[in-house]
Amino acid sequence: MRRLAVAACSLDPPGGGAERSLCTLVNGLLVPGPAFKEEIEFRPLVTVDYKNSENLEPWKIESCHAHSGELTGLLDGQIRKQILKIPTESVWSGLAWRLRSKKTGLSEPHLYQHHLRRTNRRFSKMVSSWLDEMLTPPQLGITQLTWSAGAADAFQRKGIPYLIFIRDDVPFRFPEMFRSAIEGAICVCTAGEGLGRQVAEIFTMQRNANIPLAIDYGKRFTNLTHVKKWRQEGLVNRSDRQSPRFAIVGVTPEKGFKAYERLFPHLHKHWPEAHFDIYGSGHYVERLGIHPNATSHGHVPIEQAFAAADVHVIIGETAGTWGRVINEAGVFGVPTVTCGLGSQPEALGPGGVIVHDHHDIMEFSKVLRECWNRREELGKLAFEHAGVTDHRRAVSIFRALLEDLTI
Repeated sequence: MRRLAVAACSLDPPGGGAERSLCTLVNGLLVPGPAFKEEIEFRPLVTVDYKNSENLEPWKIESCHAHSGELTGLLDGQIRKQILKIPTESVWSGLAWRLRSKKTGLSEPHLYQHHLRRTNRRFSKMVSSWLDEMLTPPQLGITQLTWSAGAADAFQRKGIPYLIFIRDDVPFRFPEMFRSAIEGAICVCTAGEGLGRQVAEIFTMQRNANIPLAIDYGKRFTNLTHVKKWRQEGLVNRSDRQSPRFAIVGVTPEKGFKAYERLFPHLHKHWPEAHFDIYGSGHYVERLGIHPNATSHGHVPIEQAFAAADVHVIIGETAGTWGRVINEAGVFGVPTVTCGLGSQPEALGPGGVIVHDHHDIMEFSKVLRECWNRREELGKLAFEHAGVTDHRRAVSIFRALLEDLTI
């Protein structure tokens, strides 16, 4: 049986959508399954017909990551796990956060870079020791996110070809730290061709593959009956059915904070019926919550955020790394307004409207109105397009890529 080694900062418990997606991808490789075919239709929570599809062989998988909380069971029990006693944060990252830029909200770069260098060096040594202990070396390695430089260094020194997933903006902020890891990978995996083009502007890639974010809609939302029930109850319980309701999940400077600060007062004056429901926590969420046309709800289950929403809004400033909430909103028939950066247009598909310059408040306002006026039509398209991140589709694409790389 072919062997795969996964080394990253965190997998289970996940730190975010990137970890969830990678867990879902590798879990899918544990059993035989079909390679991707264009003619197969994927719709969220709908059975897929795989007839006449030839199954590819499964993989044996081992993982190595830090311990950062109670295990959730997200990573399949068949995967042998090496949990490292290595802190994910340090005094340097703490100082970097305390001295973060007031303008961008990003950690102080020199201190954060120092933290990343120290942690990646330590992780490289631990991954090397982990690989040495394996009775049979893996055919391929996989890594992603902030500790990928250390994992890649270990794979390189052991002569193990590896893939690297780009799922955040850290390589763009510290390109020289991650250059060797990215350029030494036999394949750089990005969710969307748009992000792949962004990576190609800075790094030389041996190969780039579009591996969609993998969302197991069944585990997230059970079935369509549950989704329809949540949606119906959410809309019925709204006291203001005629008022436009826009949902924003998570706010940071990278996710449009400055634009929202200018947008909300403008709309309060020119479109007072519109209201923004903001989900998540932190300083920027709280600051937006003081506007009279916005309400901060804190952390809630994602189905609660979308059950009563008319339109979902997500903005990126530097790296268009997809945004899985676009497709999760689509499962509820909620269209999205997003920017044209990186892979955002691919995530959106026909299920919403692109705002090309969200810092132009007039354009932003116009696009929000357009999406709200067309919400029923675009919501149906958003549901259909959500199949692009269906885990069955993503796993079949990933399975075919690995097969091609190991022939």
